[in-house]
Amino acid sequence: MRHDGGSRRRVAALAAVALAACARSHPAPHRGAAVQVVGESTKLRRGDRLPPASPFFDGQRVSLRAARGEILGVQVVREGGATVPVSLRIGGPGVDVIAFAVEHLPVVRPSTSMYATSRGRGEYPDRLRPAAQPIATDRAAFFDVAVAAGADAGERAGELVVGDQRWPVVLRIEPVELPSVAAAPRIWAYYDPREVARDEGATPGTDEAWRIEQAYATLFRAHGVYASPELRIEDADRRLPLAIGVAYVPVVFPPEPDDLREVIAFFERRLAGTGQRAFAIPVDEPRDTAARAEVRARAEAARAAGAGRHVLYAVTDTPQDVYGDLIDIYISPYAIERERTDSRAALWTYNGGPPLAGSMILDTEGVALRTWGWIAWRWRVPVWYIWDGLYWHDRYSARRKKVERSAIPQSPFDRDPVTFDDGDDHGNLDGVLAFPGVLPSLRLKALRRGQQDRLLLELVARCNAPMVESLAAAMVPRALADGGGKPPAPGSWPLEEAAWETARQRLLDAAAPCALGRP
Repeated sequence: MRHDGGSRRRVAALAAVALAACARSHPAPHRGAAVQVVGESTKLRRGDRLPPASPFFDGQRVSLRAARGEILGVQVVREGGATVPVSLRIGGPGVDVIAFAVEHLPVVRPSTSMYATSRGRGEYPDRLRPAAQPIATDRAAFFDVAVAAGADAGERAGELVVGDQRWPVVLRIEPVELPSVAAAPRIWAYYDPREVARDEGATPGTDEAWRIEQAYATLFRAHGVYASPELRIEDADRRLPLAIGVAYVPVVFPPEPDDLREVIAFFERRLAGTGQRAFAIPVDEPRDTAARAEVRARAEAARAAGAGRHVLYAVTDTPQDVYGDLIDIYISPYAIERERTDSRAALWTYNGGPPLAGSMILDTEGVALRTWGWIAWRWRVPVWYIWDGLYWHDRYSARRKKVERSAIPQSPFDRDPVTFDDGDDHGNLDGVLAFPGVLPSLRLKALRRGQQDRLLLELVARCNAPMVESLAAAMVPRALADGGGKPPAPGSWPLEEAAWETARQRLLDAAAPCALGRP
């Protein structure tokens, strides 16, 4: 894989600045405490040494900084040993601290090269379970520090307690408001409602199953993700309210011409005046001539039935001559280049894997899903598609192996969290960003962090676009079609959270003057 040498040097310089800043305030590991405070984009396995420096903790004080409306993920990690109580409290109005117990999952079969490089075997922190404070733990505790949109700017005092050790906490709230990631999600995660219902002990199609779906939709939405199956006419009344604020709504295109005309007319009518458009992906990942011919045929039928204005035809492929001008949306990381201007269609991306973007899997770097927000801003990606967010059963591989759907076991997450295995490639928690019981993952928190970073990039770019472009180029010089190759290959971005936090601090430094109308 080829990289731009100057861009790589800028990334290295930025990472060095971040680590140097940490070293100045924290010159040596505080081994006596054996405690470290990191964010949601650091992933430490059991047995991993704690990082010697932190953007948030100098061994004497925990320092946090946020915009109004922002949510900070804070991990408190210990070297290990006996179980002790951990609590994080911050006083004052407009700040809420939500605690989670951190559960580790054992990677026994590292993910294969389709997902890029695995960090290998080990117990990885991921499943988060809401808990009352203090949290009893021998390794890690997680906290969401949520700052209300209307909170007063200034400092809030608090305290971190780990066993019999105490440290002061200072949260600085900036005089700038960040939009909620829940307001207008630009990530769509598909899921199968039947499997979600069954695994939660409900009968598919019942009111109880619908209540469970709503709970997952709410969880994902709070993290900047629109989670939904593709809509049909018969379920539009209850599903469309969950799509408020979403620019593109997924629907099903039936193959029969009369049914297709009815669906297109229905969703065009229902979405009129909302600013939203519907889209469908009738053929997924066409890989040969026959499959691409089917894409064209169904696209021609959709166009004849009225698609192309408010109801769009999408394909998970790059532009191909055979498609002509019949495709409204191409969904592929290989289609998106920064300088590309020749496509009439919209260009989206999906999933990830270096050098294209960070990967979803469990056994990769903690910053992986944080990269999505930065990449989406820099490459102007309107929608990022997640192939599945609740893939608890490997139904696609089972279909290839001709296994009955009812015989597909749920992935035994606590023994072997491989959720996709087609015989050639397998991935740990591929397609799983939340767990049964409506429990979030640490990776979902990192994804939210990246979406909030994107909102900060957008906010500052309104008054200082050159600064933001330079910063984003230093953080992610190459990605998507400009990444220089296919997985497995290294990404162009830094792997340590410190560099990302230094970049975020620079955005916060610039955000307040922007809010006051100054460059």
